[in-house]
Order: sequence, then C-alpha cells, then structure tokens
Amino acid sequence: MPRSGRTALKDRLEELYRSFDPSMISPDPLEVVRRYDRPADQEIAGLVAASLAYGRAELITGAVGEILRRMGGAPGDFVMEYEPGRDAGRFDGFVYRWTRGWDLAMLAALMQKALRRYGSLGALFSAGYRGGDPHTGPALTHFTDTLLGYAEADHPSGRLATKTGIRYLLSSPKTGSACKRMNLYVRWMVRRDALDLGLWNTIPTSALVMPIDTHVARISKRLGLTSRRQADWKMAEEVTRSLREFDPDDPVKYDFALCHWGMLEFRNR
Repeated sequence: MPRSGRTALKDRLEELYRSFDPSMISPDPLEVVRRYDRPADQEIAGLVAASLAYGRAELITGAVGEILRRMGGAPGDFVMEYEPGRDAGRFDGFVYRWTRGWDLAMLAALMQKALRRYGSLGALFSAGYRGGDPHTGPALTHFTDTLLGYAEADHPSGRLATKTGIRYLLSSPKTGSACKRMNLYVRWMVRRDALDLGLWNTIPTSALVMPIDTHVARISKRLGLTSRRQADWKMAEEVTRSLREFDPDDPVKYDFALCHWGMLEFRNR
C-alpha cells in the first residue's frame, strides 16, 4: 500500500478509535464483566466471558450473564471457595452451542488451582512473559498450558481428548489457532481506557496480539493489513505488525474500530 494510503488508513482508524463512547459497547461480553467493581471479580468474570465469546454477540452476553448469575454476586469468591461436590451442580443444564455446564464447572476448578498457586490469573499470565518476547504469544501458551495441565492432573488415566470442551474454551497459539477469545481476554486485562479494564500492569500494551475473528479477518485483508487467507495465529501476528506501524505502543487499540467496521459492513450488505 502506498504511504499516502497507509496514512489515510491510520487517520480513519484513529478517528474510529476516538469516536468510541462507553454507550456503544452493547452488545459485548465485556459489558457483563464491567458490572463488577472488584478486580478479583473482573478477572474471573473476564475469563468466563472471553471463553464463551463465540457466536452472535447478543447470545454471548446472555450466556455469560447466566453463568455469572449462577456463580453468585462475587465470581472471585465463588472460585476461591469452589468445591466440586457442592458447587458443580450450579452449572447443570447450562448449554451454549457446544459448551455445556460441566465445561464451566471444570473451568472454575482450574481457575481455583491457579489462584491458589499464583494468587491471581494475572500473576499466572505474567509468569510466562519475558521482556524479550516479540509479543504475548509465549505468555498465553504458558497460561493455557498451566490451566490445562491442572485438568490433565485430575485425569491420570490419560491426556484429555483433543476436542474436549475445556480445550475449546482455553485455546493456545501452539495449535496455530488465532486465539481470538484469549487475545480478547488479555486485551481487556492489559489495556486501560474507556473500554478496557487495565488490571495487569506488568504486561506492556505494545506486546498485545490482535484478536482475529471473521469480521476482523475480512476487513484486515481488504485493508491490506494481511496477505494471509486463513484466520490463524500467523494472521494475528501479521495484522498486529501492520497496526504497530500506526501505534507501536498500543497496536491493539484499533480492535474495536476494525471489529465494528467489519460488522457494519456485514450488516449493510
């Protein structure tokens, strides 16, 4: 793309970013997370919300709200005090597409193990981040490997099946997946503005990786931000590199602009 075209694209993305108002967030799973004030609740609610962020936004927010309602008024306390024999039944009957209640019960148990070992999910994520890393991909791999490792320890007869529900909820870059939902969660936790929560201040915004979904992949290809056809981890890296040319310190700030640009185009076809 000619330099003039890149400048025009940057100006357009900056305009969309600056035009964001908190009232524009709905429907979005983050709006459910923002109902909580305590960081301990936001962190837990955030992982639940991000892990379920597939499908139509309206249905996602409903599913996330239902799970958090079953966890009570303080998700952080619920996870810390979680006892499978007593509490797993709260998730009975929950169905959201191919996610079932037992998947969320397992996620609660895994988050509890992480909290007991690291003190917070942010500390677990930070334990996998090194300043020399090109981005947060290695830290995300460490994060999901650790959580899934707890699940495998609870199933000593063999490794969890490749396509079990918990593996879908906790995607990893090492599989080649774009990890849209997990990168979305990390964005919420690291960035701080009118939209994002900024709870994990040990991770620089410059290291974040763009969450790539169908809409963002389509609009990124059309805008020349990537030449890849498949929405995978390599596309996420390539789009992030392109956006880093516009803002080296905070390339993922354009996520909302690209996502909603793509969704508006889709709706107006």
